[in-house]
Amino acid sequence: MTARRVIPCLDVRDGRVVKGVRFLDHVDMGDAAELAARYRDEGADELVFYDITASPEGRTLDYGWVREIARLLDIPFCVAGGIRSVEQAGKCLDNGADKVSVNSPALERPDLIGELADRFGSQCVVVG
Repeated sequence: MTARRVIPCLDVRDGRVVKGVRFLDHVDMGDAAELAARYRDEGADELVFYDITASPEGRTLDYGWVREIARLLDIPFCVAGGIRSVEQAGKCLDNGADKVSVNSPALERPDLIGELADRFGSQCVVVG
């Protein structure tokens, strides 16, 4: 039997975790780093953080909260939001993320997936 893994996905806006319904009416749930530590303490196997405003605002995610979370966690975590290039993905990984997730950019430029996998290894590239 395959072991189950618990991998919460947290939506982030301005370094804060938010919860909405169908991406509307977001409510602030708390500091991303504090909630990362809480999920770790509760037994999460891995975490995913999705900066929900990065792509719509035409920017990449804020590496500051990525660094802060990396300092706290001893479990893998993935970041997503506004990652459109190998360079941006590299900065996420350099700041402590274990994986990067690309969404729309992978559809717009499918070669990006291979470029990321070639540069960083397929184990840290997620397409979602």
